[in-house]
Amino acid sequence: MDLAVVPPLRRSLRPEKALDPLRDRLAELIETSALELLDPERLAARAEDLRIKERDRVHHVGLIVVSLVLSALQRSTDTQGRLLDARRTYEAIGGAVSGKTSFRNNVHQAVPLMRDVLRRRLAAMQAATGNLEMRGRLKTFSDVLIPDGCAFKLAAALSNIYAGTSQPAELKLHAVYSVRAGGAASVKMAPGSEHDSDGFWPEEWERNALYIWDLGYVSNERFVDAVQGGAHVLQRLKDTMNPVVLASYGPGGARRELSDADGRCLHLQEACAFGHVHKQAVLDLDVQVTDNKRRTVAARVVCMPFGGEDRYYLTTLPRAIFTPHDVAELYRIRWEVELFFRGWRGAMRLDEVRRLAHPSSLEAAVLASLLAAVMAQEITMGLKQLAIAQAAEAAQRAALSP
Repeated sequence: MDLAVVPPLRRSLRPEKALDPLRDRLAELIETSALELLDPERLAARAEDLRIKERDRVHHVGLIVVSLVLSALQRSTDTQGRLLDARRTYEAIGGAVSGKTSFRNNVHQAVPLMRDVLRRRLAAMQAATGNLEMRGRLKTFSDVLIPDGCAFKLAAALSNIYAGTSQPAELKLHAVYSVRAGGAASVKMAPGSEHDSDGFWPEEWERNALYIWDLGYVSNERFVDAVQGGAHVLQRLKDTMNPVVLASYGPGGARRELSDADGRCLHLQEACAFGHVHKQAVLDLDVQVTDNKRRTVAARVVCMPFGGEDRYYLTTLPRAIFTPHDVAELYRIRWEVELFFRGWRGAMRLDEVRRLAHPSSLEAAVLASLLAAVMAQEITMGLKQLAIAQAAEAAQRAALSP
């Protein structure tokens, strides 16, 4: 006697899937991005061009780089370290079985190649996204660029190379986040003791881009440099900064020039303390910023109440387009870089570099994580462009349909 009746299957458990053009385009996008970065033969050829490493009968430098990047994407509860994971991956993808020391020495030789690949990929990504337009109010700018630093604890043995602040050894990554590209536009390694401000001073400012930085980067010289370089700036105003105030704007936009009884120029603190500015919670002022080289630029100070305190912003954002509320809201974009660094810490296993005590091993692991992040960034940007193209095609079909 049957204990159960199994109904006949009316359709297969594995039905044939209909062709999905979007899925095929997505697969092609991922494959293209991965192969552009992780083609072992291309990497080996580049190593020869740079005279970093000649062809090796035992170890393949291209496969070593690929294994390091793939290990950065792995998550494992029983991991024994980044290089051990990379060696295991290297053997799994066709590399020769080798000892721990031999593999590590070849990883160290591959570090200059990884530096070169990272530099070239970041430059290529910036070039590829250069024709993308910002959206909404951000269309005014070519890009929004946010400098920031991210620190990681290291093995104490590296304290003589990567000195820390609150701990013996610390690595800091100085990065500039690009809102247009959705990832890093540049990145460099430094000791944790190096101040964020010292890690960011572009040789050339991107014209018509908006730079947003926090109090750690505040400097009259940097502000004037950026403005004279054709960029826009939005930053918090430090209490120690006291620019000359030229005029105050009322709620209706009426401009009132400011000076004392003798016709002398007023500084911000004096103008606010003695009631020369408009009596209102939100302030909008024309100011003049002068640096130690006696260079002077016109700017704007906005004061917005927030959480029971007044927050002052120094910016060059045009008043005709951006209200004081817009200025304060735009500053919040800076938090995108915090979320970006959080992804670096966890998703790319940068939180595990503290296990490495050799500087070349550390740099190889960090570069592998950054290359993995670049690949993910390229795929994400490709997906966004694919979605935009799909929406445009759908809109075109809808317009042509009767």
